[in-house]
Amino acid sequence: MQKSTRLSILIGFIVMSALVTRVFAVDQIKTTETYIGASTGQVSGQTDLPFSLYIGDNISGVATSVKSVFVTVSGVYTGSGSVQAKLDGDTATAQTFALPNVGSTPTPFEVLYKDGTGTIAPATPGTYAYTLNVIPSGVTISALGAKATMTYRYKPPACGGGYPPTGDVTSAIFDTTIGGAYNSIAWKGVLGGPAQNQGKVRFQFASSNDSGGPWNYIGGATCSSGDWYDPGTQSTPIEISCSPQYHNNQRYYRYKVQICSQDCSTSGSYTPTVQDVVVSWAP
Repeated sequence: MQKSTRLSILIGFIVMSALVTRVFAVDQIKTTETYIGASTGQVSGQTDLPFSLYIGDNISGVATSVKSVFVTVSGVYTGSGSVQAKLDGDTATAQTFALPNVGSTPTPFEVLYKDGTGTIAPATPGTYAYTLNVIPSGVTISALGAKATMTYRYKPPACGGGYPPTGDVTSAIFDTTIGGAYNSIAWKGVLGGPAQNQGKVRFQFASSNDSGGPWNYIGGATCSSGDWYDPGTQSTPIEISCSPQYHNNQRYYRYKVQICSQDCSTSGSYTPTVQDVVVSWAP
């Protein structure tokens, strides 16, 4: 049976408006959503979900650029107790949410964790790595998932400016539990420009039998770190052709998304928007 992992995500400068700002730079506010991770089995003890946040906008020199970060933690639980969330194992960031006693009746829940300590506080553009720790107590959780919503201030491009040639972001770690054959990867969204035909979205893929890696991102016809899978248009799956030699039968996988404002080597005036990424695999 073929399966697919679907990731709903808005990434860095990908989320920018289709039109370049053609005014002098004045601080503006943007909100992005980033998929953190999920667990396919039952969780009754601490679960660590590594994730990355990417900011491609110019936040250098913007005082307190990150205004807020909220993490939505959801799933289905049984039992009576609570769920705690914290960042990077720091007890100072911990927040505990009491869950009603539902006994053995599977019951959906959703809690909103706020980074109230300012742990997530990048001051320059880039990719920043964190770990969300989810700790159930007295309850067993199924279909655990989490996403981050970040609001920050940035300086838009000045008159005549453009977007960087590329912006990269790395996905969370996905656990197939059994390994399998990795078939294809596709994205949903739009390319940039008035006709939605400018820029590129491309991928590299990595796999391992250890959740800690190593993670070697490769792609394209050469299966090298300098090559990429380029699906072209959105909703067009491209074969993960390196799978038979490098990925199949490995339990864990993740991927890297590269957004190109033009041809991936020169700056462009528009940027694609990625809303979903789908990886198809079969056990």
